[in-house]
This record gives sequence, structure tokens and C-alpha cells, in this order.
Amino acid sequence: MAEPPSCQNGRSNDGDETASPTDVTLDARDLTALVSGHAVAMLDAAGRVAAWNDDANAVLGYDEAEIVGTSYRAFFPEEARAADRPDALLKRARIEGRAEDEGWRVCSDGNRCWVREVIAPIWTAGGDSDGTDHRIGDAADAVPDADVQGYGWFLHDRTEEHERELERREEAAFLESVFAAQPDILYAFDDDGNYIDWNDRVPEVTGYDDSELTELDPLEFIAPEHRDRIADSIQRILEEDEQVTVEADLLTKDGERIPYEFNSAQITEDEGTVVGFTGVGRDISDRNARERELHEEKALTESIFEAQPDLLYAYDTDRNLIQWNDQLRRITGYDPDDLEGMSPLEFIAPEDREAIGDAVRRILTEGARITAEGRLLTSEGKRLPYEFNSARITDDEGNVLGFTGIGRDVSDRKARERELERLERLNVVVRTVDETMVAAETREEIERAIVDAFADADTYRFAVVGRFDAAATAERRQWEPRTWAGRDADEIDGVIGSYVDPPAAAADRSDASSLEADAVRRYRSLRESEFEPWRRDAREHEYGAVAVVPIVAGGRSFGVLVVAAEEATAFADREREVLQEFGGTIGHAVNAMTVRRLLYRDTAVELEFESTDRGDACIDLGARANCLLAVDHVLPLTDGAYVQYVTVAGIGPDRFRDLAAEQPGIEELRNIDVQGDESRWELTIRDSTFVDLLASYGARLRSKVVDRGRATVTVEASPDAAVRELVDTIRAAYPDTTLVSKRTVEGSVETPGDFRNRVESALTDKQRTALEAAYYGGYFEWPTRNSDATAIADRLGIARQTFHQHLRVAQAKLLEYYFETSL
Repeated sequence: MAEPPSCQNGRSNDGDETASPTDVTLDARDLTALVSGHAVAMLDAAGRVAAWNDDANAVLGYDEAEIVGTSYRAFFPEEARAADRPDALLKRARIEGRAEDEGWRVCSDGNRCWVREVIAPIWTAGGDSDGTDHRIGDAADAVPDADVQGYGWFLHDRTEEHERELERREEAAFLESVFAAQPDILYAFDDDGNYIDWNDRVPEVTGYDDSELTELDPLEFIAPEHRDRIADSIQRILEEDEQVTVEADLLTKDGERIPYEFNSAQITEDEGTVVGFTGVGRDISDRNARERELHEEKALTESIFEAQPDLLYAYDTDRNLIQWNDQLRRITGYDPDDLEGMSPLEFIAPEDREAIGDAVRRILTEGARITAEGRLLTSEGKRLPYEFNSARITDDEGNVLGFTGIGRDVSDRKARERELERLERLNVVVRTVDETMVAAETREEIERAIVDAFADADTYRFAVVGRFDAAATAERRQWEPRTWAGRDADEIDGVIGSYVDPPAAAADRSDASSLEADAVRRYRSLRESEFEPWRRDAREHEYGAVAVVPIVAGGRSFGVLVVAAEEATAFADREREVLQEFGGTIGHAVNAMTVRRLLYRDTAVELEFESTDRGDACIDLGARANCLLAVDHVLPLTDGAYVQYVTVAGIGPDRFRDLAAEQPGIEELRNIDVQGDESRWELTIRDSTFVDLLASYGARLRSKVVDRGRATVTVEASPDAAVRELVDTIRAAYPDTTLVSKRTVEGSVETPGDFRNRVESALTDKQRTALEAAYYGGYFEWPTRNSDATAIADRLGIARQTFHQHLRVAQAKLLEYYFETSL
């Protein structure tokens, strides 16, 4: 406990003189009995403590023994003493008979307490020493001859009440400031719906003045269609003590509707009695507009999200999946509950996780936009090639929230890239074989070059060329392997042949095109084939696809090329097109070789036919014209058309022209010349002729004479040609045809020197000179001649017309000797 205010040098600490307190007949204990529950002290006439009760001790903390003699001023704070507040109170007590005050007083521990105090003077008037006629509290003018004997000091500790009042005032001031500063409308209604308070925003927003507001019911501020809902809310607030948030249109005095959100709660007294409700109304026009905008934006985003054919994903910084589109769920096969929180690497095949993990790190730490490829791993363990394009997610302050991106299936692109690679390698193989075929002397050389080129290429595993046996029987195979590479000889039979002629058990054939249709067949994904022999062989020899390529030319089959590739998806459409063309190239090469061997033969097979089959245009025309018709030469055109130069006897040119024009197989005709009863013609015939069957077998027409509908046809073929097949083909196309004879004939061998000598012996000196001068003088250069006819004639010293005559005769003889032995 603090020391009581001290008195030094005979004076109190407030400057008053000190003396023994004047005796006060009535002490504090007597007053305590009169005023119970209050702190009571007695002051002498000088304002010093003369007596002190226990309640005073309880309030201010001083014991009576230590406080007696202390000046009344000592209990006031410094600022009150400086303002002479204590003296003023004592003076007012003397003048008015009592003085009341509230304020801070200093306690023994140095703290302050708030007290309510009453000071009453104690009067004495003419009495004797035994204290007769003492008076307390009456005004001095009531006892003219009375003197102030002392003062009664009554205190009541009001600290708690004062602090509560201060809090109440602060709260009221705060509420008032909140009311005034609140941008929203604030309102209070009693339980009968009468407006009891509002802030300035209410009249500003509603348009009603204060006098009008006092008369309005809460529902009058609400749009009619929303009033029932608001009435229910008010009822819940008043009856259930429920804080309610509800939205409705606020109806202004002018009839304007403003969307508002109302937050309301009960008003209760201290005893808990509900006296009304209060709340805040907030204009949510902007919020509703933002919500609509966000809703539209969200709907648009979601529609884009779900319409996106690619995978969309978003991860937080802890690499937890937080958002995705349905494509991710559908493609990966995971349930939505499983997807949430999955890390990005859980969707990646193990062999690609290091690269993808590094890409994720760079996105989050460096802010880089990353494009990375990896194999997407589905819930079933399937691997799909994907390209991932990802970027960071940041907020407005630049804080990294995660990353998002798109995953695109690049299976088709990868397949196209692999197809282009395979196509390029296939083209390399084809070019290599093409170069070899040009120099090949035999069919076997061509076939060997083909299989070796494919077997040596990394893309392919093996290749086999086989031929069809035209004389096959039930006991003999139709297709027989002839040349192969990449497989051993004892492995060629069996499975390889089943690709050419697949059995019924091979139910998963991927291409049903028949070889008769001259189309490339392919078999893919053979390691997973349902046909067990194919599956076993493909796995054992590490190939995934097989192509069966027909080798054809002019509608005739020369065999089949079987090629096996490593990849299961090999032999896509573009590769098939190349192989289709390559098969034709091989067929034409084989056929051309047969023709070359016929041209440069030592021996040949000569076939003689007789025919009355009017499917041949010339035979039909000879029968209808009843004439003799001889084919002098045949010139092949394109698309199955041939120009035949014929000599006709026994019919006039005009009649022959009319009959020829009626023949469906003859597209064009032209009369070359007429000499006596013979005429020479140029006929363009399509399909309807023996000639169109010969080229594909390496044979040529030697002669053809039609005598009034009966033809004698001589065909010359190479010794290694498929003669039997050729004869069967002719008979099948022209049934009224008979093979008369077949014999081997010796061919005349003529050297270049022999040919030169024959030509020179036929030319005169002037014709030979004119031909040489024209050739060496540049007369035949094209498009720009180095010399014209006049210059050469001048050099030879002859007339221009003479030069032309010698030159034309020389050219005719030269060409005659060149073509005289061929049709």
C-alpha cells in the first residue's frame, strides 16, 4: 500500500498548515451507521482527514491510522488540484450546505478510481462544550451565529459504472460514425414494422424524406413480387432469432427497382425481449452484373473446355491436379475421384518421366512456355504419343499458382512421320532396284536384285518373289517361291505362301483384295493376329506387317512379291500405291526383257493360227467386205489402241471406207493411197484385235492375212516365253481360232556392218552425198537448223529442188531397210 500524503515542517503536502485535527464530536463511525454501504470520512474545518471508516479504506485503500491528518486535496489528481477543484468543492459545501461531485480520485496504490462523493459541512451554534446543538448540512444563513466545525465526506465507488458508461458512449459514438460513414443503407424497425432509425443513405437511395420514412412499412420498400419472401424473412428474424440474408429488388419512391441484398438480425433488450430488427442493405447491381459476366464467362470457358478435342489440365504448385476436362477422364480411363490430386508424372510412361518432370520444373521456376512430347499412360497401361503445351498460372501480383496446358494426341502425326520415313526408304529401295533392272540380263537377276534390296533395308525383314505355275494341278502348288532373302530356304514354305493364298482360318485378314484384281494386299499387326501361324511366325522373326505385291504387265501376271516390314502399321495407303506401281514396273521390266531377247534372238518360236473369229476387227471387216486384207505394220499407241497399216484388194476404196466406218472396233481410218485395184489404209483399232494379247507375252505379230473372213496369223515369240499360256489366252479371247503349227525357227543375224553395206549399195552417189551433207551440215538439228536446204545445195553446187529430191529418196531407202523385216 502506498504511503499516505505526508505532512512536513508543520504543513500538509498541499500547503495547508498542520495541527491536531479539530475535534469533531460526530466521528465517521457514527456517520457510517447513518449511511451504510458508503465510504465515509470526517474532515476538520481545515479540510484534513479526522476520521476514516472501513468502507473508505475499501474504496481508496488507506488505513485510518495512516491517512488521518491528510489534506482532502491529496486525493485529487494533479490536474484537478491545479484547477483548485478540492477547494471549490469545500467552498460550495459551506455556501450551499452540501456539494456533490463525480471524478477521478487517487488511491493508495497510485491508481485512480471514479467516485461519486457528497461533502456536507458540520455546523456548531452557541452550544456548550458538550456539543449541544450540532448541525450537519444546513446552510450558514440558517444558523447565523454558527461556525463550520468540519465536514462529512461520503464516497461511492462508481469505477465500473463509469467504465461501462464510457464504453457505452464510445460504442454509441462508434455506431454513430459507422452509421454516418456506411455506404450501404442501415435501418431499424420495431416489432410492429415502424421505422425507428436509419442512416443518411436511406433517403438518398429511396428518395423519401425523413418525415415520409417514419410512416412507411418495411415491405413498402420492396418490389411487389418479392414482398412475400421478405415478409417470411422478417417473421423468421423476429420469432426464431435467425440472422437472415435475402435478395430482393428495392423499390424507390420513383418506382425504380434496384437489386439489393439485405442482412438483418433481431434487436433485443438486456432482458432478451425482442423489440424489432435492424440490418444493412447493399446495392448488388454491380455484383449481379459481375456475376452475370462471370457466369457467362464461366459458361463460355466450360463450353470451350468441354468442346476442346485435346486434353486440358491445371495443376497447383504442389503438382496436384486441380482441374481437367472430360477428355482427360475419357482418354486416361480414370474416375473423377481418382483424378483429383494426381501428379502429372502419374500420367506419363516411366521412360518419359524424367524429361516431362524437367519440363514441369522449368515451367514453375523459370516461367517458360514448354512444348514437350511423351507417352500418355492410361489406367489400363496403354501408351499414347502426346504433345504437351504448358505455361504457368499467376495471379495479378505475379504469384505463381500452378501451371496449365493442353495435351494433344500426336498418334496420327507420328504415324504420318513414320509413314514418310518408310516411304522414303521404300523409294530408295525402288530406285536401287530400278537401276539394277536396267542392266539385268535375265529375269532371275531382276528377282534377286529385288529381294536383296528389301532384305538389306533396315525397315524390312525379308522378301520373297514367287511365280504362278500355269500348269498347276490339284497336287501341285499354284504359287511357288523362286527367289528370297532374309529367310532361310526351309522357312519359305508354309506361312509365306499363306499370305499369298490365305486360308479360311485367317479370319483377321486386313485386306480382302484379290490378286486377280492386281491390287496390293497387306496384313498388319501380325504379332497380335488371331491366326496363330501368322502370330507365331511374326513374333519369332520380328516382323509386324506383310505386303503381297502382284507383278503384272498388260493384264498378265508374272508372279508375286511378298515383303515383310518390322512395324505393325507399315504399308499405309501411300506405300501401297508405290508398291502397286513398283509391281507394274517389275512386270514391264520382265516383259521388256522377253521382247529384247526376241529382237536379238538366234532362234524363235513361230506360231501359226487360223481364225474365223469375228471378234477380231480385221477378220470381221474382211468377211463383210468379201475382200483380201493384209496387215503390213502395227504401231502401238496408248490405252490399248493400235494403228494398223493394211493393204486391201478386191473392193473399191469408197465401199471399203463405208464398211470400215461401221465396224465398232475401228475408231479412225485414213486412206493412204490407191494403186490399181489395191488401196492402202491406216486404221486405229482399240481392243478388238489379236495384237493386244501379244505384247504382255513378249511376242509380236509376224504376218496377218485375212481372205474373205478367214485369217492366217503368224506370231513370233521368244523361246523362254510362256507359249502355252499365250496360246490359251488367244483361244480364250477368240474361240474360233486354231493353232495350226508351232516350230522353232532360226533367226538371221545381221551385224551393223551388214546393215550399212546393204543401205550403201541401195543408194546412188548423189543420194548418199546429199544425205551425208544434210546430216553433218546440221540440216536435221531441231528446233534451230544450223543449215537450210539452200545453203547445202549451194555447197554441193546443185539446185535446191535437186537436193530435196536426192535427200527424200535416200531417206526412204534408209527407212525401208530398217523397217522391212518388222511389222
